Amino acid sequence: MAVKAYQEYLDIAVKDEKTFYKNITDDVQCAIAKSNFQRGIVVVHTLHTTTGLSNAGNDRNGGLMPAGFLVQEDEPCLMEDLGFALDSGAKKSLTFIPEIAKGKRTRLLEFLPENWLELFLEWAASLIRPVNGYRHDDFESRIVNMNPNERKNAEAHIKAAMIRESVVWTFSRGRLDLGRWQDILFCDFDSAGRGKRRLKIFIIGE
Repeated sequence: MAVKAYQEYLDIAVKDEKTFYKNITDDVQCAIAKSNFQRGIVVVHTLHTTTGLSNAGNDRNGGLMPAGFLVQEDEPCLMEDLGFALDSGAKKSLTFIPEIAKGKRTRLLEFLPENWLELFLEWAASLIRPVNGYRHDDFESRIVNMNPNERKNAEAHIKAAMIRESVVWTFSRGRLDLGRWQDILFCDFDSAGRGKRRLKIFIIGE
């Protein structure tokens, strides 16, 4: 039997949340059903860069956007934990100096505040790296990919880079080969005011 291909686009309505998650497993399964393939490979990738992505792209207005995927258990408490971990990881890229110093030595002299070293290093880091440490958000010095509606969303890009921009998965007998607790999740770290995000689903099968 000859191998064939099928593709479609999936538009996702996002909410104004710091981290927006949507389970798209059923959407991908629906696309497989439309293809009429019984077995093959499905590729899902985002067209944005602040939705858990590690690659960059532009929206229709020329502004950089982020997005990404995760194959994981769709459980609310786990999603909260994941959001916390991503928040922490992105912030550590900014406050890496205080984090390194934290816990090693907090006091030099008794009359100084207990967290003096952390406060001092945060102040020093702010001098070295303006705008909360992200050069992407420093519009006074940044000159590439600048637009009238440019967002200060470096942290969202960093979170997106921590996961992936695409998922490649097999299916057989017309069903995704997922484990019992596995789901395909779409994550948006810069959803405020976006309205919709677009994904592409590409299927090769027979």
